[in-house]
Amino acid sequence: MSTLEKKDYSHKLKPQVSSPPIVSSFDELEIPQAVVENLIIKHLAAYPKSDVLQLAKSLGIVTHLIEDILADLRTKAVIEVFQPSSQSLFSEAAKSHVRYALSELGQTQADIAFKKDAYIGPVPVSLQSYNSMVKAQDLRINLITRPDVERALDDVYGSQRLIPVLGPAINSGRALLLYGHAGTGKSFVAARILNSLNTSVYIPHAVYAAGNIIKVFSEQHHKPIDDSHDREVISLKSHYDKRWVLCERPNVQVGGELTMDMLEVNHSEHNRIWIAPLQMIANNGILVIDDLGRQPMPVAALLNRWIVPMEYSYDHLSLPSGQQITIPFVLTMAFSTNLDPQKIADPAFLRRLGYKIQFQPLVESDYLKLWSDLSSAKELDLLPSALESLLSLHSLHGIGYFPCLPKDLLGISHDIIQFEQIAPQVDSSILQRAWDLYFTADEQGESVL
Repeated sequence: MSTLEKKDYSHKLKPQVSSPPIVSSFDELEIPQAVVENLIIKHLAAYPKSDVLQLAKSLGIVTHLIEDILADLRTKAVIEVFQPSSQSLFSEAAKSHVRYALSELGQTQADIAFKKDAYIGPVPVSLQSYNSMVKAQDLRINLITRPDVERALDDVYGSQRLIPVLGPAINSGRALLLYGHAGTGKSFVAARILNSLNTSVYIPHAVYAAGNIIKVFSEQHHKPIDDSHDREVISLKSHYDKRWVLCERPNVQVGGELTMDMLEVNHSEHNRIWIAPLQMIANNGILVIDDLGRQPMPVAALLNRWIVPMEYSYDHLSLPSGQQITIPFVLTMAFSTNLDPQKIADPAFLRRLGYKIQFQPLVESDYLKLWSDLSSAKELDLLPSALESLLSLHSLHGIGYFPCLPKDLLGISHDIIQFEQIAPQVDSSILQRAWDLYFTADEQGESVL
């Protein structure tokens, strides 16, 4: 499968659930007040002389909760207050510019807090709130239909063969096995299909569980569709609780670099931040285990890790402290491989995978159209002789019409044309040079993909 460019669906997405309301009391936070107090102390250690508005923006809670804690910290001599000298101490302008810094006692408390964890950011949501939100945003609640999938894949070449199987597979909520030759678009299409749901989800910055702050929001895997969480001052007039971020459904893909510790809450002495495991980051979205069979651990060990979560829709996470928490496992799990499934997984596990979807090369008409469209996009004149030569090369070497090839071969052709300083035309000789550079001779036409 291939497309000329990735579409931006974010403007069409609507939240699946009502926005989380602004919390206005410590009881509504559902976490110990001491957690908020430590976050304020750590913030002031990192950013001395911050005012209330800066603290509220950083912590994602309303200003009067910040002010209550600051008053308490001032009573305990943990913080110092800096008033603007040019204005009356009793003016409203002066109050809005009052800044706070740690005292010597406060610095000591900050050192203690940082030794426990170095997280600085929005106040975490409770584990109970997180679990409730994940369950409410289950993608199976709003089932998709054929028109939804057709819209999501309308510019993906060769998608018509996959639409009838991908739609029911996503609706089922069961794990998928995507198999086929490398370069046939398995991971790309698996992630793209989520766009057919037309819904966005709320992701927390962090979750408080078993006395620890677990960072959930990932700049790498979560794509916000509402940037107001970065710039709004938190007040009761805000649209929703800014401890949550409105995002596209998560798309988490991991390949041969996957290790078992990435599937547990990760905490190291170096960064001193508790990081959520991949499946927690992927909740309400899709987790693609790419290149199955090429991970450092045995395939059986990796697959056995998912038996309980896939069967019961919850997961037990072990913390480095020895404690254990339970979270919903509400996501689409997809295993992708270019190896023979029968050789890497036992029949019992394969039966647990509800859908096995084979990805195949494009048919000739789709393949040639992709070549034509991509060459136009790259402003290259693709001569008929080049297409004739292309089909002959495929036939000679027994290579399928993989959708990755047009982009890769045209890219090499473009490099050759620029180097030779010749007209932007791809003829049979340019294509032959690109082909020879792309494929290894000793593999007799086997693609290195």
